[in-house]
Amino acid sequence: MTEEQKVIQLADASVIYEEGADPALKNINLTVKQGEFICVLGRSGAGKSTFIRTINALQPLQEGSVQVLNKDLAGLSEKQIRSVRADIGMIFQHFHLIPRLSVLQNVYTGRFGHRPSWKNLLGIFSDQEKETAEHYLSEVGLLEYAGRRVERLSGGQKQRVGIARAMVQEPAVLLGDEPVASLDPTTSDHIFQLLRRLHEDRDLTTIVNVHDVELASAYADRIIGLYEGELVFDGKPGDMNQRTLQSIYR
Repeated sequence: MTEEQKVIQLADASVIYEEGADPALKNINLTVKQGEFICVLGRSGAGKSTFIRTINALQPLQEGSVQVLNKDLAGLSEKQIRSVRADIGMIFQHFHLIPRLSVLQNVYTGRFGHRPSWKNLLGIFSDQEKETAEHYLSEVGLLEYAGRRVERLSGGQKQRVGIARAMVQEPAVLLGDEPVASLDPTTSDHIFQLLRRLHEDRDLTTIVNVHDVELASAYADRIIGLYEGELVFDGKPGDMNQRTLQSIYR
């Protein structure tokens, strides 16, 4: 594997939230290559969200290292971290949208990391930025809702706004922290179909935390299993069996 193919690399990565507590992540070693679609499985509290947060530089490590897009996050200034985050799209379980703003206005916020702060404060967007935002709203099937306030949308629609907001960043890496946990099975499947299509169309590297083994098996190229902060499985969906599931969900 060449350095160009290594998009994310964790080496002996450990996170401990409180002194004396068990690690939230314990000695994680793995490499993510360009173009992979990875699902992370594990019980609540297994370390899935912490894993995602370390990649997005929201959670520092106590031990080890994490490199994203060939940059060691521990050695970066706040300005440099913001630059890395601008290339990482993030989709959240609880959407993290601004309810009283319109769908289009929420999607615009995905461009904030690429723009001067004064433009963000004044709400000034170019014709190109508007075109890009409308393009991704069309991609997620919500262009006709562009002027509607987000608080009037269903859960599935809100998550699609969140996806459009992440995609308008034009990221190299797309992260999802349980993006379908609060959605019904049919809507969850539709969201994963959308994520997989955007992943392939944009040649992204995608990592999604998910609680549903069937969804992970259906859409992932690679599955990572965590148990109490430890990596207990790393392989293809076809490599999973009953013993594997017991090691993840024991």
